[in-house]
Amino acid sequence: MNEVVPSEEDVEPFYEPLGLYVKPYARLNISLSLPPLKQPGQSISNWDLMEKIKRAVSPIQLSSIRVVMSTLEMVRFEAELPNRKILNKVIKALEGYSLKVVGFFEPLKVRASEAKSDFPTRHDWDEFFRTAKGMDELKPGERPDTIYFAKLPSNWFMDESDKDNSLPSEKVLRRVFEQFGKVRCVDIPICDPYRKQMSSDISGIKVTGFSFGQVLSFSFLKLGLFVFSLMIEKC
Repeated sequence: MNEVVPSEEDVEPFYEPLGLYVKPYARLNISLSLPPLKQPGQSISNWDLMEKIKRAVSPIQLSSIRVVMSTLEMVRFEAELPNRKILNKVIKALEGYSLKVVGFFEPLKVRASEAKSDFPTRHDWDEFFRTAKGMDELKPGERPDTIYFAKLPSNWFMDESDKDNSLPSEKVLRRVFEQFGKVRCVDIPICDPYRKQMSSDISGIKVTGFSFGQVLSFSFLKLGLFVFSLMIEKC
């Protein structure tokens, strides 16, 4: 999948002392309703549709676009934009746009909207922990105070003073995230030499096919700090 390299204007500082920056992005749902074909059994190229969508938003470039559903009645794509500033402009350009495609009697109408985030909202968190049985938000491990990360670049948290160690450093990780509040505990499975001897169900290390990056989790001392950090991650 091709990605557009962001400019400096597209990134925001996450932890400048270590040169860490994040790039806010926006995802877009694009749907096309398919009218009857001129000839039954005729095929349609999703690749051709994607190229037409790209031309429709030109000169804006999509960071990526992929098919998420394809039936005889509808094709749905998910696209990623290089930044959120252009989201409304792209939606306006695509919503109601007509695509002329060979093989159809009528033009294909495009619908576009912002894709829902994969991350839970504040309401989702409050509702889950309010209704979950056997959980006490006053106790660590039974309240929403833990953040889990996967597939992060390991060199984000490497200790540059230890040239012989290529693994993430708990000390560096704490340094980065304690800008939001005191971290109670940290777990980086790949740094524990005994984890590989454990079952994958409890080790925290799960690999299916090719996997890049590291898995880590940590919890804050106070719920309020977790909520603040969650909001930072979703910006």
